Amino acid sequence: MTFGAQFKFVSVACLLVGVQALAADAPSTADVLGKLHRSNLKEVEMGKMAESHGQSKDVKKFGKMLVTDHSAADKKVSQLAKEEKIDLTSNTPAESAEKMPMGAEFDAAFAKSMLEDHKKDVNEVKTALDATSDPKLKRLLNDIVPVLEKHQATAQKLVDQGNKS
Repeated sequence: MTFGAQFKFVSVACLLVGVQALAADAPSTADVLGKLHRSNLKEVEMGKMAESHGQSKDVKKFGKMLVTDHSAADKKVSQLAKEEKIDLTSNTPAESAEKMPMGAEFDAAFAKSMLEDHKKDVNEVKTALDATSDPKLKRLLNDIVPVLEKHQATAQKLVDQGNKS
């Protein structure tokens, strides 16, 4: 075997090991759907809290957007889970909405919390999108990313508005 042939063999072997490592690192569809489901339920609760406890019209409006969008996203997550025969209840540990201050401090705390949550969610969904080879999951994640980015941008505007006050 020549040096060139040996080099090609080693390169191909390294490439295969790398691909196997990436596949091993890819989260399962069940894990991703469970995480999305948990996040959607939390955001719906946070949205309801904003609708009832928000002080500004913009926070109440954002709360309504969260309830609407995350409820719709969760229907898609639940539908894919059903198709894939994944039990979301076993893949979704309970998580409750955050404790938030009431009154005048609610809006700022809510906006900051939603900005942090959505930055994390966008990053996690994009990471899962890059890692998965499941075409149905890819389609779902591609649908979800723009909505999460819209929520992140809205939360950023609310944080910025609060900082100007």
